[in-house]
Amino acid sequence: MSWKRIIGQERVKELLRRALKSRQVAHAYLFYGSAGIGKDAAAIEFARALNCEKGLDDACGECPSCKKVDSLHHPNIQFICALLVGKGEEKGDDPLGKLTDEQIESFHEQLRQKAENPYHRISIPKATFIKINSIREIKRQSSLSMFEGGKKVFIISNAEDMNAEASNSLLKTLEEPASNTVLILTTSQRDKLLPTILSRCQLVQFDPIDEADLSEHLIAREGIEPEQAALVAKLAEGSYDRAMDLLSVEIKAERESVVQFMRAALSSKPSLIFTEIEKLGAGTDRTALERALRMLQLWLREALVLRERGQSGNGHEYEDARRFIDRFPNANLPSALESVETSIALLNKNVYIPLILTNLAYELKKSSVSEQLA
Repeated sequence: MSWKRIIGQERVKELLRRALKSRQVAHAYLFYGSAGIGKDAAAIEFARALNCEKGLDDACGECPSCKKVDSLHHPNIQFICALLVGKGEEKGDDPLGKLTDEQIESFHEQLRQKAENPYHRISIPKATFIKINSIREIKRQSSLSMFEGGKKVFIISNAEDMNAEASNSLLKTLEEPASNTVLILTTSQRDKLLPTILSRCQLVQFDPIDEADLSEHLIAREGIEPEQAALVAKLAEGSYDRAMDLLSVEIKAERESVVQFMRAALSSKPSLIFTEIEKLGAGTDRTALERALRMLQLWLREALVLRERGQSGNGHEYEDARRFIDRFPNANLPSALESVETSIALLNKNVYIPLILTNLAYELKKSSVSEQLA
């Protein structure tokens, strides 16, 4: 039952089920992969299954232990993330002990949202690293007697946020694991963790969420219309986090703006492209511009698939792609896609936005022909 909360990731779920069934559970795991694909969600559900009173390869979801996990208030399960450093906090202090009531309430509110939606991205303002006291608390809690069955599970979310002291402290814990204790680290930046930490964990790689699975989830659980869900799933690149961000913007309007940019780039009127560059590059929100360029990539891929395989869909966006192919049958679409990817890379290096877009327009026209797209 519990595994149903995780979108896709069938390979990972089967691996964890086998560990539960065979009772061959490692003392430490590293769940790694890109952001927003369900690493924390899987860690929580694995912890639930490890403590389920029925002791099967799937949590029942009904026993008192499973119910406690619903609110992340299970005494055997600790969720660790970046926290603020309290005023006057010293090594060895309770990680929450020197925080203000407001700061503690903010943390608990984030946990509440995480319990309600395991894909929730915890965000505590100004909390930039996992501090050593949070890691030392693992050792202290591990030494305490258990009042319930199961295993003590410590989930270290975004483990790459550990500072140097916290990393070294965790390494000592991994070298001398306590019995009946499981550590689960999650990260989207495995290369930032100490090699010695990696070597002491069982590594479990997570895949981007399948487009169909993500679309189905958006329809069933978020109430999104099928057409919008399909578009969001394509643009999200396998990330639930990115899908949620996309739902907060006017995707169709942004998509239309990149199609207009493409039209202008292929026209013979310089004034059109300068107008579209000004529109697309307005403001300094590079995240929004990267999203727009990703949409342009998607549009070009659709045109490529339509030309090479004859596949098509419905809606005016597909009509745009068909019209483009009719007018530019010999367009070098792979080269155009590469130009967009280069532009995204330059965007992330803080290159001047109008310069990026001007160069992209030139490359797009060079990849096609001089004929105007009507």
